[in-house]
Amino acid sequence: MNKKPSKFGSERLLRFTAYTITILFVVCMLYPFMYTISNSAKDNVKIYDVPPKLLPDPAQSMSIVIDYSSLGELSDQELLDKALRDNALAMFATNYEYPRESIFEIEVYGMLNNKTIFYSRAHKMKLELIRDFGVYQSSVVKSDVLLYGDRYIRANDSIGYQFDPKGLDRVPELDHLDDSYSPTLTSLLSDSYKTNGKFIGSGVSNHNLLLLESFKYYFQLPSYVYADNPMIAKYSFLTFVLNSFIVIGWAIVTQVILSSISAFVISRLLSPKAGSIVLLYFLGAMMIPFASIMLPQLIMYKDMGFYNNYAALLLPFLYPFGFYIYLFKGFFDRIPGDYFEAAKLDGAKNFYLYMKICMPLSKPIISLIALQTFIGNWNDFFWAWMVTEDQKLWTLNVALYNLSMNGSTKQNFILGLSLITIIPVILLTIICSKQLKQGIMASGVKG
Repeated sequence: MNKKPSKFGSERLLRFTAYTITILFVVCMLYPFMYTISNSAKDNVKIYDVPPKLLPDPAQSMSIVIDYSSLGELSDQELLDKALRDNALAMFATNYEYPRESIFEIEVYGMLNNKTIFYSRAHKMKLELIRDFGVYQSSVVKSDVLLYGDRYIRANDSIGYQFDPKGLDRVPELDHLDDSYSPTLTSLLSDSYKTNGKFIGSGVSNHNLLLLESFKYYFQLPSYVYADNPMIAKYSFLTFVLNSFIVIGWAIVTQVILSSISAFVISRLLSPKAGSIVLLYFLGAMMIPFASIMLPQLIMYKDMGFYNNYAALLLPFLYPFGFYIYLFKGFFDRIPGDYFEAAKLDGAKNFYLYMKICMPLSKPIISLIALQTFIGNWNDFFWAWMVTEDQKLWTLNVALYNLSMNGSTKQNFILGLSLITIIPVILLTIICSKQLKQGIMASGVKG
């Protein structure tokens, strides 16, 4: 005789199936995000490895030691000039000749009579910026090219260095480091690039924090790409962040104020029939595809002089969004009428009812609308791209698009900047999850 499955067994199977499917979907959703994080920490060459790796290789720090004792008597200025030349050769040659090695830091020590007289340190991404957009833009990495004119001086000024003929408080410690690169570096620096000083050794160690340091230079990318723009050259990626926050802040303030006023009028001042008609107008406006009004709106803004300025970015938010009006109206309809009657008996006007009754009780709705407005406009791209040509007016997504269209921009830089723009939305959603739940409950449950 066949036994029917127990109710407890069916519920357990259903629960197991639900958990399994949920976990599967969570993994599928998180994998692209985790892969973006991994690739943003990799060198650009490593991104294209087949098969792809989820985790980046350990970041290596290379120390290069060059000795000047055999050059004889030199003035301090002559010694510094030779050290600067060798530093440019050593750093850019190493970075160029070892593209598949995860060398994220290069330190160059200049020695004289067993004393360190010169020291310079550069992150790999800093060297990439100088090579792709800085002093050596569109140049081949060769000895005569690296040392042409005052290029090596400007490159060293950008990298930074220390020089003291009396000796620096820095000693290269190569004994405990891996020196597997020394044989090839000897041939590279002595024969191919012909440094003035004598290469006497190198060492490599792992420092994985260098992977995180890459984001510092991703953030500096716009100041190199758009160096001709004074504001971007000074503030780099912060220019686009500021523009996005200006637009989002304005959008939140205007949408909360205009939507709540419109909803108050519909809910409390108009008759139910007239309120329904006005609400239907705002909701119907949401159904119009933006593509159908895009060109007319752009032409209208241009004719009014609202193009390639902040007005073009801000004025569209002076029209209240229909869904927000619907949320506010639904909440205002649920506020007990006794509150309004008691206030009116005391002589309160409509503005008082709106400011002192409706808005203080609407905090959950305001939080919900502010969060949705932030996320929606943080991700907005098309309108801001259409109405701005001046680089200093770009919002984050417009800047990311234009940077990605630059043929010299490497993919790890774009992925790193994209990650920087994603994290604030994720953090805000996590922090405001409680307010989000309260807003949803307040908009759909009677008070």
